[in-house]
Amino acid sequence: MAAMEKISFPPLIAELSEKSALYNQWYNESEMKYGSLLAHIIAGWMTEVVEPIVKETIAFNSAPEKVHEVVKALYQESLKLIGSGSAIRYKDEYKQAWLLMAEMPNLVVKFPIKTISLLNDVLSNFHLYAPEKITDWCKLISNSSSEIKTIDDFKIVGRIYAWKCGLAHLRIRLKTDFGVLSENLQQIVGTIVDSDKNTIEVFENPWINNSTKFEGVQGGFKGTTGFFENPPKLAQIDGHIFATDSISSYALFADQFGKVLIPANTVDATYILSNSKRLETLEKWLGKDSDKIDAANISSVVATENTLVFTLQNSYFLYLFSLGNA
Repeated sequence: MAAMEKISFPPLIAELSEKSALYNQWYNESEMKYGSLLAHIIAGWMTEVVEPIVKETIAFNSAPEKVHEVVKALYQESLKLIGSGSAIRYKDEYKQAWLLMAEMPNLVVKFPIKTISLLNDVLSNFHLYAPEKITDWCKLISNSSSEIKTIDDFKIVGRIYAWKCGLAHLRIRLKTDFGVLSENLQQIVGTIVDSDKNTIEVFENPWINNSTKFEGVQGGFKGTTGFFENPPKLAQIDGHIFATDSISSYALFADQFGKVLIPANTVDATYILSNSKRLETLEKWLGKDSDKIDAANISSVVATENTLVFTLQNSYFLYLFSLGNA
């Protein structure tokens, strides 16, 4: 097995040595799948990430069969991350996320593969929609880890914090999720998302202000890390906001914590365009501020109970206003 000489924790050394044939087999299978795996990368990951997790899980449960189950899962999943390049391109993010397992050994001992998969799924979502918020999410989980008792706690708290960190499309299910949590977790989560533990208004209302406010833009030209190849148009269909440039279509989710465009591959672009509406003025929603926008330049508008979105001719952006909760 490659480059294990830097490991210093005796139980981990014993596990890898006593079952070296198995670990060598998994290493060789990974090299066949991914190509040559650099020994120093594996060694660094094992000592910086895997070893601290194993120390905490063994302190929680040192039964030999559990030690093997945990180390096997960590080793095999580590090889996948390294082989795919994720643990190299995004080393700091994955390291920070994986080390959360050292703070939740109870979950790792019971559900090693599932816990790792949940962490990897969260990072994949953040890399798609809000990569700059991964560290923030990890800090929130760390602050709550002592009260995360079950895998369902982790799923729900992870979703709520991912929403808090900008993944607006997750909000729709959080009202139900929040009610499932223990009172202690509800208090912790409620404080973090600025919500009273006896209410779930923060999940029901996307905006905290009670008056109209410009909330920024979303979208942009695809050639500059945006989404659209042509100026997009909007439509509201079955309560959801869709945008299309005739080539790609997206569902828009936006609230006080973030703005996300999710690919809407099952919704035909022509159907979105046929439902698109163009208004001559935004005065009904924006009042005097509507004078700042050239009405002739408005190409499409959607107004929900709490959100106004419009597009402009020759612009690749969606313009968002919160209409508050008044």
